[in-house]
Amino acid sequence: MKQDVKQDLKQGLKQRRPIFSIPLVRELTAVLIIKLALVFLIAHFFFSDPVIVGDEGQGLQEHFGLDSPSVSDTQGDPS
Repeated sequence: MKQDVKQDLKQGLKQRRPIFSIPLVRELTAVLIIKLALVFLIAHFFFSDPVIVGDEGQGLQEHFGLDSPSVSDTQGDPS
């Protein structure tokens, strides 16, 4: 009896199909690889350039037509 069970287990392992022979697994793997490639490409092209840090308020002031503060206003009155 034990010998029959062992033989059945060995035959069952031999008859197992490889995981990539299943069409659904192949399709899901292909979709996953394509999505990962797209995410890395988007990240590379859109987020790889360094951000230039400057006067953030200057752009808004120019856009709304506001006067930029003069140098003497920002440093205090010398008198």
